[in-house]
Amino acid sequence: MDSSTAKIQARFDERRAGRLRSLITEELIKAWTSDPDVGHREPFCWVLRFLGRRPPEERVTVYESVPGEEWCLARPPARRGAPYRLADRRRFTTLAEAREACLRRELHEVFGWGERPADAADGPDLRVDGPTLLGYADRVSAAPGDPVAFMVSAEGVERYTTELVRLRHVDDNPAGPGVRVETVPDAWQGDHRGRAQTTRLGSHIAVPDPGGATTGLDGFAVVAYVHPTCVTGVRQAIVARWSDGDGDGPRGYALGLDEEGRLTLWLGDGAGETATRIETPLALRLWHGVGASYDPETGRVVLAARPLVNSVNGLLSPAVVDDRPQVAEGRAEAPLAPADGGELLFAALTAASGHYNGKIESPGLWQRPLGRDALVAAVSDAPDAPEAPLRWRFGTPEGARTAASLSVPCAGRPEMDGRLVNMPVRGVTGRHYTGEADHYAYDPRGYGAIHFHDDELADSGWEPSHELTVPDGLPSGVYALRVTATDGSCERAIPFVVRAPAGTATGDLALLLPTATYLAYANERRLGYVGVVPPGTAVLEQRYDLGLSLYAGHTDGSGVCYSSWRRPILTLAPGFRVHLSPFMLAADLYILDWLTELGYSFDVITDHDLHAEGADLLRRYRGVITGSHPEYASARMLDAIESYVDGGGNLAYIGGNGYYWVVSFHPELPHVMELRRGLTGTRSWQVRPGEEHHATTGERGGLWAGRNRPPQKLFGVGFSAQGGGPSGWYRAGPDHDGEVARTLLDGVPEVFGDLALVDGGAVGNEIDRYDPALGSPPDALVIATSEGLGDGYQFVIEELEGTNPGQGAAENPRVRSDMVYFRTRGGGSVFSTGSISYSSGLSANGYDNGVSRVTRNVIDRWLAADV
Repeated sequence: MDSSTAKIQARFDERRAGRLRSLITEELIKAWTSDPDVGHREPFCWVLRFLGRRPPEERVTVYESVPGEEWCLARPPARRGAPYRLADRRRFTTLAEAREACLRRELHEVFGWGERPADAADGPDLRVDGPTLLGYADRVSAAPGDPVAFMVSAEGVERYTTELVRLRHVDDNPAGPGVRVETVPDAWQGDHRGRAQTTRLGSHIAVPDPGGATTGLDGFAVVAYVHPTCVTGVRQAIVARWSDGDGDGPRGYALGLDEEGRLTLWLGDGAGETATRIETPLALRLWHGVGASYDPETGRVVLAARPLVNSVNGLLSPAVVDDRPQVAEGRAEAPLAPADGGELLFAALTAASGHYNGKIESPGLWQRPLGRDALVAAVSDAPDAPEAPLRWRFGTPEGARTAASLSVPCAGRPEMDGRLVNMPVRGVTGRHYTGEADHYAYDPRGYGAIHFHDDELADSGWEPSHELTVPDGLPSGVYALRVTATDGSCERAIPFVVRAPAGTATGDLALLLPTATYLAYANERRLGYVGVVPPGTAVLEQRYDLGLSLYAGHTDGSGVCYSSWRRPILTLAPGFRVHLSPFMLAADLYILDWLTELGYSFDVITDHDLHAEGADLLRRYRGVITGSHPEYASARMLDAIESYVDGGGNLAYIGGNGYYWVVSFHPELPHVMELRRGLTGTRSWQVRPGEEHHATTGERGGLWAGRNRPPQKLFGVGFSAQGGGPSGWYRAGPDHDGEVARTLLDGVPEVFGDLALVDGGAVGNEIDRYDPALGSPPDALVIATSEGLGDGYQFVIEELEGTNPGQGAAENPRVRSDMVYFRTRGGGSVFSTGSISYSSGLSANGYDNGVSRVTRNVIDRWLAADV
């Protein structure tokens, strides 16, 4: 029983808390406030890890109530879409004071240590309200002369202005160059009336019915095979021809799960509804055959359900599942009234409501009622079951190599083929899964299902607010449409990239922005508990209508494997601060700013451009520089980079944890990216057994290392550790005294990278190391290696063969960052820095530092006439 594990856990926690309480002292707390690395050392790390095991909603966090000026203590949201809630009446004018107060509060709540908090509060909600401008562009990049459509929603804003701005540096850290955003004169300026636009979440399938075959007026029966995954407290429709009525009551029929997860048939008569249900809820994460029949002559309703469990297709063994059918009967109180509209829906009650969470396979419909025995035979998938005249096949057709189709066929009735809405997940296991094959192309029968979620989003579907043309002659760079409320209440910048005119280059170098990684992290909210909550994180917690990141879980706990560019992505908006800031675009603008400051001629390109155009795009440039965290890459992207450096091109990978996960893009919806997190790697979720292959391309997902293409082979270094706490620095490496290394390190001190805008050093966040055993070129030069990292940095999970202690930087020599340089057989070169934080060190000390100098030496070597 679930309660047994909870009791065991509670008993363990009680014993552990008693032991840990005796270790807590005032001296330890003071040491932690002055040196955060104390939290990664024994014994205090044991205390903090115990606190960290609590559910986020049970904890206390520091909430930034006035940006940069005031903090308070708050409770994290108890559910999605809820606000943070005030937990203490005090206000703090320094972050350090707030962090110490938060720690003391948690130590008292969990261990009973210290004084009872005198200022504890339970509310009010810290709701982020007020006028809001949101928007997105229809494309990631554009060249001069290209059209770009911008979708804008003005919530509580009557009028707003537009202008085109160029982004150079958006971090206001006083140790750096400051915010550098320039208005492009006379471009895209205007004054506009605001209007709000809404987004419909939830995946489903819509089936046109021009002939009215599914109205149910002459009676009907429906059967489907389902694998429900959660109870949500609201209706979840499996099959529906339903309308809520326009001025009158509900109309039509719907088979689904009620608020408690019970199989229910709803019939609407235009004035009210009749509900017939099986009282026992359907067991979650097991396959069931479900069905319902309605006879309009008698009003008789029959429901049937039966578990269909084999040894591998569900959560439980068939040995412990009662697979006898359950049947319920009822009677409609009034005749069925046909639903308004002409579509049958799978996995939704209407297009805007009642979305289902779980898998559905092979739904069928009869245009007449079935008797009790026939209905039970149909849900049991019995050999003598009547064949449904309308049957939709959700699996991959025989011979298909991908599951990318956006339609499902209706056997013999092509005019009733269904279309997928909001990208439900294909390429997933079904009720006939055996575990003997792990790809839908080799076992179509075992992969006959589609997985639906009530929070999926493929396209916000907003109407264009502004259709603009990129001005001729506009230099390549990162730009944004800035929209500002005329009353000054709010503004938003919607970024996009201007690239060189098609087929040309306007610079010697290209800055390759990792837009695939931007998509993976798009609108990431917390990744668990957030110790300090900036305003942006609080906003996103209330705006789940903007979709999820690829680090999140759906309502039913399954991982999010699709991310779309066509929605407002607030984590990219300049000045929008989340707990990850500065990160992604803001961190890559450090590089753009540095290139600009030092006078290099360069264009900006994106992962999306590289995926579309391949190596031909890169060959126009004498050197290509990556962003700070190109973690996600498609096969086309890696092929292009490898071909480029093999053919004499020069690449600087000045980031960390790059080229780690496999991603792909939908062939019909290129704004949608797919990820399947495999069974190893540092991951926030992992695929269910048998579901590692991408629907969009058929290729295996997971880590690139799992396909024998680890980043070490192409970039010289690969992911070694991640962590928090103070960043480290570089010291000249074992190969620093050769001729090439001396050239690259000319003017660079032996110890460098100890200045940066993030965490005080250029080695941090996630780091990579050189290792020939993993494919690093044996002749590569290790010109620098890291120092100064603490046990807040832990070794990567994919290289661990056991759960042994001692995997932090203080004990494991493989927890390090290496800076490498090597040549390719075609005369190209690769320079890798092995750290996400590297880019934040480029502008330190007015751009006069070792990180800046070594990077400049590398690029100048590329541009020298004799290389």
